[in-house]
Amino acid sequence: MKEKLFNREGSIMVPLLAGGFFGAGTALLFAPKPGKKIRKDLRRVATITRDQVSEAVDRGKELFEESRTVVSNAVEAGKKTYEEGIEKLEKFTKKDERSILLPILAGGVIGAGMALLLAPKSGKEVREDLKRFALTAGERASETVDKGKVLYREGRTVLTNALEAGKKIYTEGVEKFRHVAA
Repeated sequence: MKEKLFNREGSIMVPLLAGGFFGAGTALLFAPKPGKKIRKDLRRVATITRDQVSEAVDRGKELFEESRTVVSNAVEAGKKTYEEGIEKLEKFTKKDERSILLPILAGGVIGAGMALLLAPKSGKEVREDLKRFALTAGERASETVDKGKVLYREGRTVLTNALEAGKKIYTEGVEKFRHVAA
């Protein structure tokens, strides 16, 4: 089953996952608050008192009565838009067109939502951490290159000296061999 989802031609899993990673990364970089605070805010918003619900229901009844015509027109427009949208969606997702845009977008939205809810820091803090990391990595790379240059120079000097000593020993050996052979 797993292989069918990932390996079959036209699979939406790969674009869905790619979009998810992109959305999660973007959300982490631009999160307004850490995920813990966002979840806390969502719980606070979700907790509504009985009086607030009662007031909302009464106001909703009033609005419903006042806007019956508007809602009817909106429903008709919605039906028309829905039918047009379905036609376009069918064209957009046809297998022979091999469109991957929709799964990428869906994955992006899902990934962004998850990242926002689970973000360890705000986006600003994450961007600052990335800047610090990039700066220190650049400094470390520069230091490493400088050390490499010094080691190269030292190694070149040692190698040159070793070659000179080898030439000298070889020349002396050849001279001794000629002297003994003569």
